[in-house]
Amino acid sequence: MAQTDRELPSPVIGAVAAGVAPTPFLFIYATLFILRGTVVPATPPDITSTSGGEAIAGVVALAFLIFLVVGVYRFITQRGRWVFLLGQLICLGAAVDLLFFDSTAGRPQIPLVLAVTSAATVALVVLPVSWSWIADARAG
Repeated sequence: MAQTDRELPSPVIGAVAAGVAPTPFLFIYATLFILRGTVVPATPPDITSTSGGEAIAGVVALAFLIFLVVGVYRFITQRGRWVFLLGQLICLGAAVDLLFFDSTAGRPQIPLVLAVTSAATVALVVLPVSWSWIADARAG
């Protein structure tokens, strides 16, 4: 278990704070789509053409939520940055797609918030001080 006695650098704190922004949305979407695909089938379905598709979309959202949480945990405990960075890049890509390429996505507020927070997270994670946060734990 990697441990250091030094304080968390400010960019690491900022990256984690911005990086958790997608988690409440993913939890809500996962819950809604799993329920709308199984317990209370949507008629018509919201994002797919079948109730089963809605449930699968919910399971995918739940899996991505778990992936993001694992990434935050690995980053904050100095075990690695790649899962965290990859999760944020995926979130940024999805948000940009919803903002600029998907005309059926509805209002832009949530994708805009996720694009801004994911871009900020990526920028903070690639700063040298964030890289050294992980490297210091591996060296010690």
